[in-house]
Amino acid sequence: MTTQNWHHDTAIAVEDKTIDQQLQAADLDWTVEMSGFRYGDRYQHRQSETQVAFRSDTGMFIDTYTNRQPWQNREIIENFHHFCSESDLDLKVENIGSLENGKRLFAAAKLPGVTDVKNVGDVTEWRLLLEDSHINGNGLQVSLFSNRLICTNGMRQTIRVGNKTVSHVGTFNRDRINQLLEAAIVSVRQQEQEFEKLAEVTMSIEEATLQLVSAFGHATLPIDQQPQMIQTALKLFQGQAKGSDLLSAYKTAYGLLQSVTEYFNWHAPQRGTSQTQFASVLSGNRGQKMSQFERQLVSVYC
Repeated sequence: MTTQNWHHDTAIAVEDKTIDQQLQAADLDWTVEMSGFRYGDRYQHRQSETQVAFRSDTGMFIDTYTNRQPWQNREIIENFHHFCSESDLDLKVENIGSLENGKRLFAAAKLPGVTDVKNVGDVTEWRLLLEDSHINGNGLQVSLFSNRLICTNGMRQTIRVGNKTVSHVGTFNRDRINQLLEAAIVSVRQQEQEFEKLAEVTMSIEEATLQLVSAFGHATLPIDQQPQMIQTALKLFQGQAKGSDLLSAYKTAYGLLQSVTEYFNWHAPQRGTSQTQFASVLSGNRGQKMSQFERQLVSVYC
């Protein structure tokens, strides 16, 4: 596996760049334009309250808006920076990027500290992921993104307060931002505890196979007829994954989790662009399967 960056080449570093330079480098130096929505033979019908939103540079369709004014890329990026500057943690936007051809924008700010599972150099960094969108129904969302450095395995993590999931910022003020950041730090600590517990669970190849088949396969089929994903994940678990020889991962439930995340980050069939693949890691099929498998292991062993 070739070492790659955590965002799959969908973002740029913003250090020492002005907002104009950031927009240009990230291919976001365009505006959302609006035109009337018409339909029917020779387009004689018009809905005055509905407009079509499109990119100013390419004319690409974005969405239809009803009684809504679009946020522009500049405003969204400035809001990302404002969010971080208002935090008591003195966060700074590290990267900005986009998905779905500019329909979804995101920024990342590295949280202080790292997680070193079992203190053997198995280091995971944590980032606050800010997302906004030109698509209807999506406001400013905040989540966590974990990145295991030895293999650049990334996985989106939700922020929780008790049993509730926190994602939307809601009121945009300093108190609300710091409440959300406090919840993010608590979520990181909970995740660290789960990682440590999984790293204490010794796992045989038979048990690893059982967990993989339960999540991704067919209980009645022999191993050589199981989906290729299972067979690849087993090979990663048995020594082909980066970091699989570390004490934290060697024949442990944590190692099995990282084998699955490595598969979905880097070994799953590559379809579409890097934007498509990273979008799937964040909130698509790949991300959902990683999260489901993590919850499965946590429910059994933690």
